[in-house]
Amino acid sequence: MSKPKNSQPALHKVIMVGSGGVGKSALTLQFMYDEFVEEYEPTDTDTYRKKVLLDGEEVQIDVLDTAGQEDYVAIRDNYIRSGEGFLCVFSITEQESFSATAGFRFSLIS
Repeated sequence: MSKPKNSQPALHKVIMVGSGGVGKSALTLQFMYDEFVEEYEPTDTDTYRKKVLLDGEEVQIDVLDTAGQEDYVAIRDNYIRSGEGFLCVFSITEQESFSATAGFRFSLIS
């Protein structure tokens, strides 16, 4: 069954979560622009949209790159309610960032 020609592609919302400084923005920018950025300013919250082929169908991926700092917990939790998919990011060189993923996972299911 094909879609009408002027219908919009399906939109899927993906939320990046994790502690501050673990590379959420670097991964997001790699996905969006096929370019790895080593240095950038800490993120408040940024949204990106990209059309991709998913199972042979063009869809839009809306990526919300959240701030990892504690100051933004309420904002991040509000955005989490609208997400369909989540990437929980941690640094392999920081045990604390891995331990913090339990809290992010808990906030996703509660």
